[in-house]
Amino acid sequence: MEKKPSPLEILMNEFVPAAQVAAIETEVAKVHEPPAVKSLGEMRTPVYGNDPNELLKHRFLYRGGICLVCGPTGIGKSSLLVQAAIHWAVGKGFFGIVPGDIYQRKGMRILLVQAENDEGDLAEMRDGVLAGCDDLTDEEKRLAVERIIVRTVSDKSGEAFAAEIEVLLVERGPFDLLMVDPAFAYLGGDSNSQKDVSHFMRELLNPLLQRLQVGMVLAHHTNKPLRGKEKDNWEAGDFAYLGAGSAEWINPARSAVAIRSIGSDSVFELRAVKRGKRLRWVDAEGNPTNVQHIAHDDRPGRICWHKATAEAVEDVLSKRKVGRRKQNDDFECVHAVINRPGESQTFYMDFISGALSCAKETVRTMLKRCVKARWIAERGDPHFRRFEVTESGQKEAENRPSTRNWVNQKPETTI
Repeated sequence: MEKKPSPLEILMNEFVPAAQVAAIETEVAKVHEPPAVKSLGEMRTPVYGNDPNELLKHRFLYRGGICLVCGPTGIGKSSLLVQAAIHWAVGKGFFGIVPGDIYQRKGMRILLVQAENDEGDLAEMRDGVLAGCDDLTDEEKRLAVERIIVRTVSDKSGEAFAAEIEVLLVERGPFDLLMVDPAFAYLGGDSNSQKDVSHFMRELLNPLLQRLQVGMVLAHHTNKPLRGKEKDNWEAGDFAYLGAGSAEWINPARSAVAIRSIGSDSVFELRAVKRGKRLRWVDAEGNPTNVQHIAHDDRPGRICWHKATAEAVEDVLSKRKVGRRKQNDDFECVHAVINRPGESQTFYMDFISGALSCAKETVRTMLKRCVKARWIAERGDPHFRRFEVTESGQKEAENRPSTRNWVNQKPETTI
């Protein structure tokens, strides 16, 4: 029995001009059935060692996912990406970021889309990286450059950029990994807008990568350097938000690494800020870590990165310590209260900040720590707190003399 044409086929054959049929079929092909709904028990565990979706071990990045690479402008993010691509293209690890087992055996085919370097810069970068990669054989270097395709796109953003990427992935593919450098060139919106960034990451890139089953490494700029001590007080989770603009840059990404300055123009910190434990890095003592130090190659003609020596890192960090103002001892607050007991927090913030030449908010924090240590007690209404030294604080003061003459110290303001 002859199958009857569907309503769509009738519409296409009888009413749509032939010139438009191909365009409509292309758009229809983009419409996929929603993913199958499965119970939690039906979901299959990845088979490590034989998982074609695992691009970087241990599922630090997989097909359909995005890895964000954040770093300051002008430090060499582009050369870092090229160096990573050359290693992964032949199945080699790059600073402990190792391809999945399947890709260690066969390598990766990589598409690099970039906006800011001309052909001369790209060629110099390629030659400089190859000259500095002493861990690769000549044959591996030859294979790597054959497996990496470069496309410069400097005139498209947003939807137009996503369409361009799709054409490249389909017509020049198949590819295992897509590298995009930098994100700002292709956003087509406000990088501080959660709406614009979410549209770019969640509605354009993620569905495209998942549909075509390609992983992505997306280069992104970090914020301008922070002032004062705030950057030294960041905790582990804070580093995930180093990328400039909306926090939405990091949220849809499956993994992320960040390059941070430690006060040198050639030695930097490489920190795995999201899913970093999956990389299974260890420090010199064999302890798990999410941090390592990398450095520019200082040999002429080498435009590449190497693991920083312990001596180079120590030299940079020691210079930072010398140049950093010594922190005030919290216990000086106890001596201040001993000499001027029963005053308000506002009084002590003026009194102590003037003596120690520090910010009033710093004094507020120091007082809180003294209260927590039970050297100082708060009395009275929370809105009109008075401070007194505890018995424990008095005993401790006998063993910890002040470096200041609090008896003659005058407050900057009167209460």
